[in-house]
Amino acid sequence: MRLVLLAGKRVPPHAVLGEITIQCLEGSVDVTAGEAVDSKTHTLVAGQLLFLGGGVLHGLIGIEDASVLVTIALRR
Repeated sequence: MRLVLLAGKRVPPHAVLGEITIQCLEGSVDVTAGEAVDSKTHTLVAGQLLFLGGGVLHGLIGIEDASVLVTIALRR
């Protein structure tokens, strides 16, 4: 899915069952991944990709107006 995130807007922390990739198509976003105590923040700019395993808690915030491509791999 393509997600458009304006600067300052957030996607609250959540988890999905499948592995995911988040590819920044334009702009920049911060992706925070992991449980609160062990979380790490990754800044993605256009052309960068982040992989997260299934069940990993993650949230996003737009640093600049941004567009990201999110792919979820659900296995049977």
